[in-house]
Amino acid sequence: MPFSTISRDFTFTWHSPEPALPNPAARIVFAIPAKDEEDRITECIAAFENQTNDEGNAVARAGYEVLILVNNTTDATIERALAAKSHPGIHVVSVELPLPHAHIGWARRLAMEWASDRLRQNERPEGIIVSTDSDSRIAPDFVQQLTQIFSDQTVDAVGASLAVQSEVDGEVFDYLHSYFKLEGELRQRVQQESTFSLMHSHFSGAGIAVRQRVFDAVGGLSPLPYNEDKQLYYKLLQCDARILMSDRLVVHTSGRVLGRTEWGMAAQFRQWQSAGEKGEPVFVASARAQWLYLQFQMALYEFWATRSPASQTEVCLYLEAYQLPEPVVFLSRIDFNNYFGQYWCCVWEHPKMVEARQRTFPAVPVRDGIAEYSLLLSDLNKNRARRA
Repeated sequence: MPFSTISRDFTFTWHSPEPALPNPAARIVFAIPAKDEEDRITECIAAFENQTNDEGNAVARAGYEVLILVNNTTDATIERALAAKSHPGIHVVSVELPLPHAHIGWARRLAMEWASDRLRQNERPEGIIVSTDSDSRIAPDFVQQLTQIFSDQTVDAVGASLAVQSEVDGEVFDYLHSYFKLEGELRQRVQQESTFSLMHSHFSGAGIAVRQRVFDAVGGLSPLPYNEDKQLYYKLLQCDARILMSDRLVVHTSGRVLGRTEWGMAAQFRQWQSAGEKGEPVFVASARAQWLYLQFQMALYEFWATRSPASQTEVCLYLEAYQLPEPVVFLSRIDFNNYFGQYWCCVWEHPKMVEARQRTFPAVPVRDGIAEYSLLLSDLNKNRARRA
């Protein structure tokens, strides 16, 4: 029975027919927590109903299931979800979470565990669990792109590209859009030279896909009140899961400023909106800081992989750029882990390293950040042209 291992403390009500057995053809299971989303749930479900391939033909619905897990609702989310769905693989379930558990972390955990359970029962360890949000809608070719990306058996998890449908506007958001576009260009440039998948800072519950066996291996999603998605990312890192960020995999998500958690995307939008209204600068990482961050990753990976004196010397040069005192001593006190992700977290999140990098590379106003990125990318283009 679904939820058999995770629902002991909760009572679930099925509003669509409860599936007795997993769909044997489903290799993808979507997990969608929802709370008071009557205004957005119809569009969310319509996106699952209308998936197409490269030729514009409908994707076979049997290949994927969707769980809409509605928790602690006070509006017509359930009724509108039922009215919107026709795909028999879209299931609508509700649960009243008790106060200690009434937050996004538990709702997303339960939905993703159900997805994992479906794939496990079907003996599909390579199957894909996808988390998104009920105020979001997947792109029309999402299932097609997801299938193509995971056809590479070395891919363990993917972070989707978020297209934010901003409900606020203004100069600040125009600047931020330009800034993040340039940041993405720099990351793509460096990734072309890297021998492993670079770490990244954008991994959102609105667009996470992970293989079932990998999800189980890291112990699933930790039910935190917020930042549960980032915690999953760190858990994946620490077992050296191969995580990709894909511009091909797109989720259109709400840019609302009134969120459901203490911190998250909505809170960040609200902070930026407030700064814009007050005429205060919005601060971002400098291009120099991001460039060093990406280059340092590659140097540290080489050191972890080879343990050679030359690679240690190169890492120490980067640590000196962060003005970290006694870099050789610092490295000697951090054990080599079995996985590079663990080693990276031990180095990058070490209190001395955090203090050094924040002191050495303070945030800059977003307009300055744009100018710095533009100059850096221009210089990189010139250097590439000279080598060609």
